[in-house]
Amino acid sequence: MARAMSRMRDMARTRVVKRSAERVKLSPKQVREITTARFNAGSNTIEVIEKSGWISLYKLGATQTKSGVRVRLRGSYKSAFIAKMGSGHSGVMKRVGSARLPIRELYGPNPAHDVTNNPDVYLTVLAELIEDHLAPRVLHEIDRLLPR
Repeated sequence: MARAMSRMRDMARTRVVKRSAERVKLSPKQVREITTARFNAGSNTIEVIEKSGWISLYKLGATQTKSGVRVRLRGSYKSAFIAKMGSGHSGVMKRVGSARLPIRELYGPNPAHDVTNNPDVYLTVLAELIEDHLAPRVLHEIDRLLPR
């Protein structure tokens, strides 16, 4: 059972990462980096954990244009600009009002926020995985253990 559940853990992580990346318009690599999965053999549970904050538009490949900032897959942000701040941090900023200050940083998606706000989407993904793959995987592992 532990072998089957370990394989199911990996499959669950892969499918949650894929669905999350599609929904928030990020690359699967970026979502995979913030997603972990664990299997608890004692209680036969699998946890898929996605931890993230709001991702900076700068990290998503923002480029400065004449009218503002453009971010691939996100669109254009009129009157925004890329600012380099101390300690090597850069970000996409926009003025709050017509004065020079204050300014605020603009952020892109938060994959963990999407999971929290749309649990039904991810529960459907996991339910399909369990229905289609759990029993065949358990049988496969049992077949491996039985002598020929």
